[in-house]
Amino acid sequence: MVRLREFSVRYPDFLLEPLDLEFKSSERVAIVGANGAGKSTTLKAIAGRSRHYEGTVEIGGREVRSCLPGIRTEIGFLPERLLGFGWMSVAEHLDFLSNFFPTWDDGYARTLLRRLDLPSSSKVGTLSKGMAVKLSLVAAEAHRPPILILDEPTSGIDPLMRGELLAVINDAASTGRDRLVLFSSHILEDVEQIADRIVMLRKGKLVGDTTVTALRSRDPEAPLSRLLYSALSSDEHTSHP
Repeated sequence: MVRLREFSVRYPDFLLEPLDLEFKSSERVAIVGANGAGKSTTLKAIAGRSRHYEGTVEIGGREVRSCLPGIRTEIGFLPERLLGFGWMSVAEHLDFLSNFFPTWDDGYARTLLRRLDLPSSSKVGTLSKGMAVKLSLVAAEAHRPPILILDEPTSGIDPLMRGELLAVINDAASTGRDRLVLFSSHILEDVEQIADRIVMLRKGKLVGDTTVTALRSRDPEAPLSRLLYSALSSDEHTSHP
């Protein structure tokens, strides 16, 4: 469903070296690495939020840049920070967004709001970091997109709220086999709750691309977070078995 070919991004102080990756519709993929590794840069390009890259990003055989903005209707995107008008209520924000997505499901959006305990009357501009992430998740998921992209969804929020979000994300990721879920995180403990495949980046370089099963086989008794940390720190490239 998603294919990156010689995908590369260059900034004055950062280089994301060329990536060749494919993601299938049935996968749940975590892109992991420290801050500044290139995770957000990659996800923004796939989500159609950045055109400034070399190489190609294809969804269903179509280059993303040539299909904007229409292709965004096929993608649910949770950005690093909430994008919206602060004077709107949560309900008004979601109603506004619903106009851009033909498959928007109002009933599903209300269900997600209730599950996440997010009042529809709250003003967007007054939401805490955690509440803003909840709203972004509802907005990304309410139109049931075939591609769900989550950029650092649990960064900077308390453990209880992290648990609530991960439960909803995991349910969304498990709904049907025709969905691709891509998410980035530098919180390695979160990865094992959602991912079945892990792409590892370090300072703009691909250092690993493997399955959770293959990674666990290295040491079945060790926590996945420890295995991930070891793989990210190693000079050896970790790939599919």
